Amino acid sequence: LERVSENAMLALVILSLGALDPKVHMSRRGLFNAVGSAAAAGAFAPAARAGLLGPFPGEQPTDLGVRPDGSLKGCPTNPNCWSTSGDAAHLIKPFEYSKSKADAKADLVAVLSSYPQAGVPQENGVIDGGGNKIVTDSDGYVYMHFTSKKFGFVDDVEFALNDGKVAIRSASRQGDSDLGVNAARLKYIAGELAKKDGWKTALGI
Repeated sequence: LERVSENAMLALVILSLGALDPKVHMSRRGLFNAVGSAAAAGAFAPAARAGLLGPFPGEQPTDLGVRPDGSLKGCPTNPNCWSTSGDAAHLIKPFEYSKSKADAKADLVAVLSSYPQAGVPQENGVIDGGGNKIVTDSDGYVYMHFTSKKFGFVDDVEFALNDGKVAIRSASRQGDSDLGVNAARLKYIAGELAKKDGWKTALGI
């Protein structure tokens, strides 16, 4: 979340260096010991404000897209991913629509296109304050990037429409915990889509 204290966020960044740089193999415990505490990370605050710590977009996955059976990719063990193809710890329900696929796709793209570029306020801050963009909009498939304001972390989000249902996947590229961002994002999209006729958008999370 965007308003998590600067020191705490910096500590999280440093503790995630092993995921950000494949050449770093130190354990999270080792990284934490190296940092000392969130207060110690505060020494880096001026650099963060100057944009010297980030952005950290990470590498775009090369294995996204619709599978032959119409599903999307599942999730790793990390708790920063939700998918309609996920295991019990990462599973969400697909959206359902009772209209033509073309009309449903138009509804979905309209909601996604109107997602606030300044982010969406939550109880503890703002998510996706670094903006968002539709990367792919093809027949029955939409792929987006959502970016955090601080540090420029990028999440990959996909939707695939077929047979009255929308397969969904939202995942962070890096680190472990996402502080609930992926779930909050999908709940916002579900809520906006539910305002339109012919939709059921209960995610089950």
